[in-house]
Amino acid sequence: MLQPDAPVGYFSNTKNALLAVAASIPNSGALLEKYNLFSPQKSLQLEDELSLYPPAYNTNLMFIWWQQLDGCELARQIGNGGRTKVEALREVATQLGKKDWNFRVDPCVNESSWLTPKSDLRPLYNNSLICNCSYPGGVCHVVQLFLKGQDLDGVLPPSLVKLPNLKLIDLNRNYLTGTIPPEWASAKLENLSISVNKLSGQIPSYLGSIITLLYMSLETNLFSGIVPPELGNLVNLENLILSANNLTGELPKNLTNLSKLTELRISSNNFIGKIPDFFQSWKQLQKLEIQASGLEGPIPSSISVLSNLTELRISDLLGEGSKFPTLSSMTSMKRLILRSCNLYGPIPTSISKMTVLQIL
Repeated sequence: MLQPDAPVGYFSNTKNALLAVAASIPNSGALLEKYNLFSPQKSLQLEDELSLYPPAYNTNLMFIWWQQLDGCELARQIGNGGRTKVEALREVATQLGKKDWNFRVDPCVNESSWLTPKSDLRPLYNNSLICNCSYPGGVCHVVQLFLKGQDLDGVLPPSLVKLPNLKLIDLNRNYLTGTIPPEWASAKLENLSISVNKLSGQIPSYLGSIITLLYMSLETNLFSGIVPPELGNLVNLENLILSANNLTGELPKNLTNLSKLTELRISSNNFIGKIPDFFQSWKQLQKLEIQASGLEGPIPSSISVLSNLTELRISDLLGEGSKFPTLSSMTSMKRLILRSCNLYGPIPTSISKMTVLQIL
């Protein structure tokens, strides 16, 4: 049973204890009026139910009583079973090493410890818990969690799955260690961003079970081993960012299933083999980055089908050279980098038709 951090204290009568608890609960006035809690009959009921405890009324006990009103109407006030949501967030905070959430207030009321205003002085910092309160009965569910640039030094929280309506988690730029917990396989995430941490181990195959994913960024960590073929199950994925890890092996052919990809970044790894000829399956790509990846040339000629590209960055290819690729269809190109690729042949005049090109 949830017991609040505050209000803390003991009160000489039921009314004062109830007022203290109500002060920490949003929209409590409606409940006070509905149940006429200050009537003699209700006061006697409260006192009878708490008669087994010391005469001084502990506000924690009063909070528990309040939760039991009308099938836990308080739960509908603060969402997702009320205490279930808060207990889950307590566990998440402990696992992450986050110590500044204020559990004295409803996490969904936009209090500053749960939703810190953004500042130009800290552009990489984001502390935001976002709720959706449009569910039937006025229930609020946590749907987005940004804990970016906060020096968190814990682990990825297995208890995240206790927030079943969570769609987005951003834990970028912390000091989190360990691996991706297997509990996350049952999550319904759409956006998973855990870049720039100290996470290690292999990218787990069970990530391929989160088929709701649209965006996944694991870059700048210490992940090693192969890219699991099961990532090919993420058929809704639009952004896949794996750069700056210690990944090895060949890219699995299963990645050709990711036909909705608009962004693929695999730079700064230790892959082996040639750049795979998967481009026919990735015709929606807008950003492609393969820099110092460990892969060998040549650049497949099929890259010419990527007519939606706005960024193409390929560098430091090992092995044999390749003819300068045909880029005539890429008229929306803004950034084009082909460095240390052992290219030969004339630079195509079609580059002059890239009228929005900014970097060459």
